[in-house]
Amino acid sequence: MSKNWSAEANVKEVAEDVFFVQGPAVNWTILRRDKEFTLIDTGYPGNWPLLQSSMNFLGLAMENAAGVLLTHGHSDHIGNAARISAMGIPVFASYAELPNIRREVLEQVTVKDLGLRIIRPRVGAWALHAIRSGGLSDVAVPGVAAMTQDILDVLPGSPRIIATGGHTSGHVSFFIPSAKAVVTGDALVTGHAVSPVCGPQLLPAVFHHRPAETLASVGVLSQLGAETILPGHGPVVSVPTGTIELVSNGRYSPFA
Repeated sequence: MSKNWSAEANVKEVAEDVFFVQGPAVNWTILRRDKEFTLIDTGYPGNWPLLQSSMNFLGLAMENAAGVLLTHGHSDHIGNAARISAMGIPVFASYAELPNIRREVLEQVTVKDLGLRIIRPRVGAWALHAIRSGGLSDVAVPGVAAMTQDILDVLPGSPRIIATGGHTSGHVSFFIPSAKAVVTGDALVTGHAVSPVCGPQLLPAVFHHRPAETLASVGVLSQLGAETILPGHGPVVSVPTGTIELVSNGRYSPFA
C-alpha cells in the first residue's frame, strides 16, 4: 500500500511552515522553523521510511527535531516515537496519556474487541495493513514526558494543547493559531479504511475508550474557530466557517 507513496504527492503546506503529511493509513504533521521543527505523531513503525522521506522533502533532518508531540498512545501514532526518543529528541504527551504510551495500561482496540467484524472486507483489510505496518509490535515509549503549554510555546509552531479525551483517557488535539488549523488525532477523522464515507466523522465506537466523551470532544474542537482540520486519518479538510459538521457519528456499515 505504501509502494506508490511519495512525499511530493502527500506533503501539503496548509499554511506557512505548517505541513500535513497524509500517510497510507495514518497521518502526521510537521511545524517548521528554519531547519528546526516540531513533529506531531509518528505513524506506524513501518512508516519510518515515509516519515524520513517527508522530512527530506522539506529539507529537514530528524536529528533537528525540537520535539515530538503525541496526540495519543495508539500504535499507529506512536510507532516511531521510541526510535526518535533514543536519538535524544524529547517526546511529549499529556500526563493522563503517559501510562498508555508507556504500555503500563492498554487503551486500544484488540482483535478480540473486533470479534466477527474482522471477517468484513473493510475491517479485515484495515487489520491486515495494521499488522503488516507493525501495529502489533512493541511500541512503548519509556522516555515520554508530560507536556505543558509552556513547553509547547517555545517549540516551532507554538501549538496549543486542546484536551479531547474519549478516544483514550489523555487524548489531546493541537490548535495552531498562525494557521487557524487543528491537529485532531483520532478525536475527529475525515476518512478511514473501515469507513465508506469522507468528511469530518467519528471512528466507530469500538475504537474509543469512552465513546460519549469522544462525541463531546467534537464540541470542544468546534469552538476553536479552526478553518482547517488536520486529522489522524483521512485528507485535510477546510471548514471556512469554523463550524465542524459531522458526516457520520461512527454508526456506519461495518460497525452498525
